[in-house]
Amino acid sequence: MRSIVITAAGGPDVLQLQSRSKPICKDSEILVKIKATAVNRADVLQRKGNYPAPVGASPDVPGLEYAGVVEEVGSEVIGFKIGDRVFGLAAGGTYQDYLALESATVMHLPETLGWLEAAAIPEAFITAYDAAFLQAQLKEKEYLLVSAAASGVGIAAAQMARAFGAISIGTVRQASKVEELKKYFDHVICVQNGQFAEPVNQITDGGVNVVLELVGGDYLAEDLKCTRSKGRIMVVGLLAGAKCNFNLGALLSKRLTVRGTTLRGRSTEEKSEVTRAFEENFLPLFNAGKLKAVVDKVFALSDASEAHKMMEANQNFGKIVLDLASAGDS
Repeated sequence: MRSIVITAAGGPDVLQLQSRSKPICKDSEILVKIKATAVNRADVLQRKGNYPAPVGASPDVPGLEYAGVVEEVGSEVIGFKIGDRVFGLAAGGTYQDYLALESATVMHLPETLGWLEAAAIPEAFITAYDAAFLQAQLKEKEYLLVSAAASGVGIAAAQMARAFGAISIGTVRQASKVEELKKYFDHVICVQNGQFAEPVNQITDGGVNVVLELVGGDYLAEDLKCTRSKGRIMVVGLLAGAKCNFNLGALLSKRLTVRGTTLRGRSTEEKSEVTRAFEENFLPLFNAGKLKAVVDKVFALSDASEAHKMMEANQNFGKIVLDLASAGDS
């Protein structure tokens, strides 16, 4: 089978197309023929040597989400059969033709969704759902602030907030993305000199209830200035770095909760729980047309390095997808 392999820590060019053996399916697993996958920041970090894959995942084949067809079913698996259309999260290894996955973490793919859109859903939407709704307990009519609003997670969070009746505010550094973001967010702020707290406070008259922090770094200091009493700040990404000047006085006086979260390293049981909750509460909204994965550009699997270059240049609006059925790879 074809695999995109990280041959050494480094730039996009270290990604090479190689031939590897098809994975062996264990009793509790299903073997999926992958039709499409998507590119995530974690893939870039892994390629650079800064985000090792968890134990049990492929150490040198990136990829955290997939859409495909069941080709083999383990003897202990219930609820799946050969030929089923499926999609979901993986701990790694989706930049290849086949992957063996624990069936408890796999979702059935609705007929209304194609491969490319489906591959762009799991990481962005489940991350946003888990952080903002399950952990931060975002409620109807509350304010949600999202940094890196044009990212896949950002756009997913905005759509889910709107479907749930919450009010979303997105921040973005590129002025060129503001108008497009207004299709998904109730309010959009173009960040100037790393500052956004003042316009957020003007919009909300007292601050937001929940922050989905995808940038990290000194953005957290701004978050503290525009989060209201008993607000919840979820730190999901660290694009601006892992260190910041943190105002403990604001943390105490406002009685804020700051929590870090990630999906990749969780146990199968934990991933299964959040996947099933998402499948029950939000997956039906894709069929209803209330949610949609926004795909910016599609690359052939063999062009994975070009896809990484696009992501690192922050050129994308929404998701970057790798099409494993592309004519360019045939």
